[in-house]
Amino acid sequence: MRRPNMPTLSDRHAIVGEIGPTHLRFAVADIDELAMDHYVNFRTADFDSIELAVDAYLTSLQNRPAKMSLAVAGDIAGGHARLFHRPWSFSAKQLQNAFSIPTVRLMRDIEAVSRSVPLLTQHDLLQIGGAISPRVGPKAILLVERDVEVAAAVPVGPGWGTLLGRAGDISFGAEDGDELLVLNIMRRGPARIALRNVLTSTGLASLHDALRQHAGLGASTWGVSEIIEAASAEEPDPYASETLRRFTTWLGRFAGDLAAAYGAEGGLYLAGSLSNDLRNVLTEGTFAASFTAAGGPSGFASTVPVHIVTASNVALRGAALALS
Repeated sequence: MRRPNMPTLSDRHAIVGEIGPTHLRFAVADIDELAMDHYVNFRTADFDSIELAVDAYLTSLQNRPAKMSLAVAGDIAGGHARLFHRPWSFSAKQLQNAFSIPTVRLMRDIEAVSRSVPLLTQHDLLQIGGAISPRVGPKAILLVERDVEVAAAVPVGPGWGTLLGRAGDISFGAEDGDELLVLNIMRRGPARIALRNVLTSTGLASLHDALRQHAGLGASTWGVSEIIEAASAEEPDPYASETLRRFTTWLGRFAGDLAAAYGAEGGLYLAGSLSNDLRNVLTEGTFAASFTAAGGPSGFASTVPVHIVTASNVALRGAALALS
C-alpha cells in the first residue's frame, strides 16, 4: 500500500503512535518541544491491519512527516512487532516501504512510558502515597492494562536510561490459605498462575468470578467498569467490593516489591488505563498499606512517592523522545 508523495514537514516533526489491542492513538509531534497536534483515537477493532490504520491517519494530514515512531503493546525484536491480544505483526521496514517514510522506529509501550516519566510534571500525575518531597534516584514504572509491564528510569549522567522487565511472566503466589483457594479457582488448570492472569483488567474480572464461585454462585461475566460501578452503588455488591479490595491489595504488594527491587527512591509510577479506572479505589488506603508492608521491615517503601500517571499521551511523548 504505497501512498503518493505528500508534502513533508521539517525534520523536527514525526508521526507518533500508540498501538494497543483496543485503541490506536496517533499524533504529529514536534520532537524538540514535545508539542502535539492532529491527535486521533481509533478503535483497533475497526482495522484489519496496522497499514490500514496508518493509511487512515495519513489521509487526514495535509503534510506528512518523514519520521514515524510507534509504541506497541507487544513484543519487539529485530525491528519486528507482535501485538499482544491481537493477531497483528509488522516490521519497521514494512511500514517504511508501504508509506515511503524513511525513518520508522518501533518500541514496546512500556519503553515509551518510561522515557516520558522523568519529564512529567505535577499536572500529569496524582500522588497517592509515600514521601511528598521528590528525590533523585531510579523511578519504577508499572503499566497495568490488559497486560502488566514494568520498567525503571535510571539517572545516567545528565539524562536518563531505561531498564525493561518482563513482569507478565512472573509467577503470582498466595500469602495465605484463603488467597490460595481463590487463586486456584482463577488458575483454571494445572499450570502456574502468572501476573498477567492476575494484575490486569482480565485478571480483575476473573477474580470477581472466582469470588462468586467460591461462594457457590455463578460467574457474572462483568468487566472492569461494571465491577467498579457495582462496588460504588448505593447498595454495593459485596463481591464487587471484595474484588477491588483484594485486587488493590495484590497490586500494592507487587508494586512495593517492585519499588524495593529497583531501589526506586525517585518514586513508583502507576500507568495505563486500568490504573486510571481504579483511581478512586487506589486512593482509599488499601493500596498504600499493602505497598508499604511489601517493602519489608526496613521501611524502604514508606519513603517512596507513589503516583498515578493521569496524562493520556505519555506513550506518544515517549515515542517522540525516542527520535530526539
